[in-house]
Amino acid sequence: MTRPSAFVDPSALTVAIVVLAACSPTWAAPQGAASAARESATALRVERLEIVDRQGFEKPMVAATIMVPAGWQGSGEVLWNPGQRCGKAYAPTFRAVAPDGSSAIELSGQETWAATNYGMPVGECPQVHLPGAREYLDSWVRRHRANAQLIEYSPRPDKSRVLGESQSAGAGLRAWVDSGQALIGYRVDGREVFEMLATAVSFTHTRLAGGVGGQVLESLQGQALGVLSWRTHSAPVPQRHFDLVWDTLKPASEWAARIAAAERQMAAENAATQAQIGRIQAETSRETLQQMARRGQIINQTQQEIAQMRNEGWRSTQATQDRIHTGNVRSIREVHGYRDAHSGGVVELSNHYEHAWQLRDGSYVLTDDPDFDPARDFGLAGERLPRTRE
Repeated sequence: MTRPSAFVDPSALTVAIVVLAACSPTWAAPQGAASAARESATALRVERLEIVDRQGFEKPMVAATIMVPAGWQGSGEVLWNPGQRCGKAYAPTFRAVAPDGSSAIELSGQETWAATNYGMPVGECPQVHLPGAREYLDSWVRRHRANAQLIEYSPRPDKSRVLGESQSAGAGLRAWVDSGQALIGYRVDGREVFEMLATAVSFTHTRLAGGVGGQVLESLQGQALGVLSWRTHSAPVPQRHFDLVWDTLKPASEWAARIAAAERQMAAENAATQAQIGRIQAETSRETLQQMARRGQIINQTQQEIAQMRNEGWRSTQATQDRIHTGNVRSIREVHGYRDAHSGGVVELSNHYEHAWQLRDGSYVLTDDPDFDPARDFGLAGERLPRTRE
């Protein structure tokens, strides 16, 4: 397979789990004005979108799935850049567009950056200080939505818990996740546009004593696991619809396992490389070492120790990542498992709604209406889905 990255990021998570959704009467093919109004008020009709990795392995593999509005035109792929030396070499992305083009949902690629207090870069990462999800979203908006105004920012600690609570990953190393969402507004061709953005950022902070004059050497590396955006006209997306789609993003178990195995191999190779560097340095003559600048010695040693700490941190946080890969966090992710009426398998849908139905065309409807009738409201036969603990 294509190597995931030449620079191992121990705190990085396999799949970017940040997705947005919005309300629009164009979510399904119109069945008349009354049907469209009913759908936007009491029921959401969605269908599964696959994010496919066509480059990373010997055959195309489904990397993740997400529920998006039924009838929208969507596509998803994993983008690879194996030559980069900062963060991950792969980025799951997707785009879904309403039939009339008025609304769209997009997942952008991951980004990684770093900052140190000793003047040396971390790999080839951009050197910038973005200590939280809010600061990263501010930066993203300035670069991608230059004329936008920030309307509201909200932290989302509930989404950080999905990826792993703030935790210590070993002496001198700390790893945590910060999540947040922002609502922005701007104009396109004279029309008012609202756009909801969301991201989760994985951070790794290292502290190492032994700098010049007793200085404590610190580095902070952040990786944004993609930005999910949903733009709409006239009114912002309702929070409930936003969370419906966010909750249903799920990595495919086979792809996630292959990625995790490749990253474990990369961590082992990096550790072996550091060990070899240590042996070479031990064989260097004392006279040559004495000719080296003291600061150069310290920085070189520091980089090796930080790399080793990151590898150790990667291993110590693997259990948290495995929970994400296997999807065994339904209660935290706010989803229920339902028995699929067509395949007999299990489908995960938002638990923000009391009832789930599957229509004849394979799409799903979530509603709180106990009297919901798919034939009446959508012109299609359907079946109420039972919940399952599988």
